[in-house]
Amino acid sequence: MRRLVPLVLLLPVLFTIRPVTVAAATRPNVVIIMTDDQRWDTVTSQYMPQLSLILANNPSVTYPNAFVPNTLCCPSRTSTLTGDYSHTTGVFGNAGRWGGFLSFTPSPNGNSISTVNDRTTMAVDMHAAGYRTALIGKYLNGYNTTTSTYVPPGWNRWFSVSTGAYYNYRATSRVPGSPIRHLSFGSTPNDYATRVLASKAIGWVQNGNPAPFFLYYATTAPHGPNIPDPRDVGRFSTAGYVHPPSFGKVEDGAPNYIAQLPWSASSAAFNDHSHAQQLDTTFGVDRSIGQLWSALPDNTIVLFMSDNGYMWGEHRWSGKMVPYNEAIRIPLAIAGKNLVDPLPTNGTDPRIVLNVDVLPTLEGYAGVTSGHAVEGLDMLGTSARSDFVLEHWVDTLVPPTYCGVRSVDWMYVRYNRYEEPVKEGLYDEVADPFEMNNLAVTDPSNPELQVMRDRAATLCQADGNIIYPNDWPYS
Repeated sequence: MRRLVPLVLLLPVLFTIRPVTVAAATRPNVVIIMTDDQRWDTVTSQYMPQLSLILANNPSVTYPNAFVPNTLCCPSRTSTLTGDYSHTTGVFGNAGRWGGFLSFTPSPNGNSISTVNDRTTMAVDMHAAGYRTALIGKYLNGYNTTTSTYVPPGWNRWFSVSTGAYYNYRATSRVPGSPIRHLSFGSTPNDYATRVLASKAIGWVQNGNPAPFFLYYATTAPHGPNIPDPRDVGRFSTAGYVHPPSFGKVEDGAPNYIAQLPWSASSAAFNDHSHAQQLDTTFGVDRSIGQLWSALPDNTIVLFMSDNGYMWGEHRWSGKMVPYNEAIRIPLAIAGKNLVDPLPTNGTDPRIVLNVDVLPTLEGYAGVTSGHAVEGLDMLGTSARSDFVLEHWVDTLVPPTYCGVRSVDWMYVRYNRYEEPVKEGLYDEVADPFEMNNLAVTDPSNPELQVMRDRAATLCQADGNIIYPNDWPYS
């Protein structure tokens, strides 16, 4: 029986300090490349040759055990930008009282109820430390790029497009010293969103300003409708792809929302088509990464990641929002371009890392201290976690709201009161990596079940210092 190791070195700093920096001459440029809905297993030399070469030919660290606690766009992105979990930001979904742009934005422009919001992001910290900052791409679900005149604090350059934008979209744009403009893009190849975003990002980093910069380059691809660049249409197919055992299958002891899903030949074809389209679309993102890398100056640290994983028909599910491995696991790697201060480690790091670790890692490397206490860890340091919370809220019954815990060896999840009769799941990630046997149902006497129940109760229990929706499984 594999039991969880107690957590060590995970306590956040319990005081607040104003951002400070190291000497200006040695400060690195900092870049986050955020893709949308990209699976961890698509970062290969076949699908992403440019990124693969960058990681192979430069000092770099790849994290094969990278995850997101909340597998959905908006909550994942707010956690990345703040270094804090959904139960601290109060952002659990893409819309509604507990989700979207408004739930991350304080009054009068939004309705955030947390002190961790768009005023406590990495952009705010970096800007206060003397960095020039830019967001190029997708911000948060619910941000209206057609009408909004709001630019969150900390960002100098702002060029935001909506989720799923490929053609015929609008952008909210602000250049420092100029008023906000709303730009329209059409349906020509030069309007293709990844091309436009890459051009904007490259133009910004090459503008000659000597100050160090922080760039958040957030592509809309490969999120649905996964429209490839015209050069990449039909580049890949799923011919010869070996589906995992969970493809189109229902695990033993499956919860109702999985067990009741229909499946047919058309379901399989739909998921295979989405799979191929995502690969084609990802190839265009990879091309833009190669172009951006070539344009970056020396002494730049680059972190590549996706906001969440994606299911291609495993457990009959398409998309994210569920606690299964394909949905919560993400690609994540760090590379340095002729850094003044070398990365402290290289190669593959097997530790569990999360999106909440991005801010403390990059700010720590840049010598910037956050203006608020963060919950994430420095991935380039020595701290480690043995597990992490899984937390997701939706305002529908499918999938249900859940909370749980994930380690390398085990996954446990408890669903909210609407899910009957199966209220919990326990999966052995070593003996059952495709999560086809829910031991909470098939082996309820398994001693690990109570261990994980107790750990989840600790991580998921609402109290006076944690924000949870009122239909939370542990309310």
